[in-house]
Amino acid sequence: MIFRMGITEPTAIDPYKAQEGEGILVCKALFTGLLALDEDGELIPATAREWASDPTATTWTFRLRTDTVFSDGEPVTAHSFVRGWRRALDPEANTETAYHLAGVRDFTAVDEATLVVELAEPDVQFDLKTLQPIFFPVPSWTPPALEASYNDLPVGNGPFVMDGPWRHGEAIRLRRNERWFGPRPEIEEIHLDILDPVTALDDEYARFVDGTYDYARIPPARTKEATRQGGYLEQEGAGLFYLIPFCHQAPMDSVDARRAVSAAIDRQGLIDTHFHGSRTAAHSLLSPWFGKAHTPRAEIDDDWTAYDPSRAREAARRAGLGPGTRVDLAYNTGAGHDDWVIALAKGLEEVHGWRVELLRTDARGLVDHRTSIAAAGLCRAGWACDYPTPDNMLFPLLHSSCTAPDAEGTAHGDNEGRYVDAEFDALVARARAAGDPAERVDAWRRADRIAIRDLALIPLWYRTDQRVYAADRLGGLRIDFDGNPTFTTVTSRSTQR
Repeated sequence: MIFRMGITEPTAIDPYKAQEGEGILVCKALFTGLLALDEDGELIPATAREWASDPTATTWTFRLRTDTVFSDGEPVTAHSFVRGWRRALDPEANTETAYHLAGVRDFTAVDEATLVVELAEPDVQFDLKTLQPIFFPVPSWTPPALEASYNDLPVGNGPFVMDGPWRHGEAIRLRRNERWFGPRPEIEEIHLDILDPVTALDDEYARFVDGTYDYARIPPARTKEATRQGGYLEQEGAGLFYLIPFCHQAPMDSVDARRAVSAAIDRQGLIDTHFHGSRTAAHSLLSPWFGKAHTPRAEIDDDWTAYDPSRAREAARRAGLGPGTRVDLAYNTGAGHDDWVIALAKGLEEVHGWRVELLRTDARGLVDHRTSIAAAGLCRAGWACDYPTPDNMLFPLLHSSCTAPDAEGTAHGDNEGRYVDAEFDALVARARAAGDPAERVDAWRRADRIAIRDLALIPLWYRTDQRVYAADRLGGLRIDFDGNPTFTTVTSRSTQR
């Protein structure tokens, strides 16, 4: 069976740098980490057969299976993981994903099947973080991170292998890895076409409708139509769409300025008009997916996410942002963002009389913009968690250690709005060290409420994954935690008859 779908060009498919959905999709098809998630989102063994921490949650021990190999036949050992992590931490690589390893002080292969990890601070959920590609193993012959040849043709230990080098701007082809230790996938080949990022969402869905693709994302304007497809899938995800306010300089360097923006956004109106009501307006950074760590709206003392033009104008007056003020709003064209971003900008202009300048760019250009010291105003952004814990929302996006500007002022962490709050940082540390789940939840909720109080990020709506697949030809397909199709569970309807 051949599985066909479209993606946009990944940043990387090498574990040390794979980061957005497309790169993670390919990387997790090529590599298998220490642990995995089952259908219910619970941790299960993968390359590691068992794992545990010491009572202080600062030393973690992973005991590996001894029967797994890379696709070239080389055994996967504890040394393979040590090699991958050291490669990712090479200062020359300077990868944006290094924050996943920020709390790791040391890691050692005690023997071929035992990996010991020492943390600088307690982290009772460190095992969840190993789901991220930067923690994957690499073979002994792997070149340094910046050597492009491996990024174009990586060799992993996952259910699929590269079927020829990555053809940039054109395609990535995968085939089944007959040496994988897991259940043999029914899919023999995966054909990933690389689409123009400006028109990708529309092109992807159109090619699904005409039968070219087996799976696709859905343009917002086609949501209602897509729900009538036999293979329509929808799930609430651990993620958020939001605006980054650049807190380090005017005009967004005051809480009142950020409140003026937030209260002027008609979230539900945007959702109803541009998403056919199929999103949930956000009033916090942690979505309902996080269960008890999510703060209900009724428990927020001073909610500035409700649409209130009068209150917004009063905040703007206190911030000194009168009519005619220029406010930049950067976003990436395509991917279904244009219409709602334009509408949001128009709403800000109508409420405040500001001059909202739309800065349009592609996905890579948006990263370059928002990490620049010159970035000011606002930027559209979205975050899908890499592993199922509030830590992966709050730490990388808002912890002071994750802003890390270099000598030229370019940010090298995901805290691109350059927010800093000591109390917030302390609550993150408390949550990481809390062995009691109730104490941990309390710390995450308190940290979230501080971020919302300061509008360190301006939430818009929570992540909702909506996809279509060829249900007449395929069965067993689910959306995984990353919002990608579960390649290893897909079955052919022809084999079921």
